[in-house]
Amino acid sequence: MKHTVDLYNHSRRTAKVTTRVQGMTRYRTFKVSLSEQECDCGQWNLNGLPCSHALAMCRQYVVDPTGFVPECYSKNEYALTYFSGFFAPLSDVEEWDESNFQLRHNPDRRIRRRGRDVTSRIHNEMDWAQTHARQ
Repeated sequence: MKHTVDLYNHSRRTAKVTTRVQGMTRYRTFKVSLSEQECDCGQWNLNGLPCSHALAMCRQYVVDPTGFVPECYSKNEYALTYFSGFFAPLSDVEEWDESNFQLRHNPDRRIRRRGRDVTSRIHNEMDWAQTHARQ
């Protein structure tokens, strides 16, 4: 993917980022706001980490993107979590406690429709490139 940053507003710290998927003629445009830490693509809102559009904007206007990463992802917080002694990750399944419940499958809860099952997989730009290469 190639990102092009246009229309930067210094006072609001917003920009329009146009993305072109390689091998395709389609373009998508996203509004990125560094001050509100949001992007129209929704990835920044979803996981709290700057998306590729925000990173392109930071690169274009020489802004350090590490300032937009939440503190919980820092090396210091990682060390506090895993090396403080309060939380010890289990290294093997053998260390798990025995459970006192049993999972049961209820086939009556499944709704069967006529025909072939529909896939729930979300297609991305890699699928588009493969489809166009076959034609």
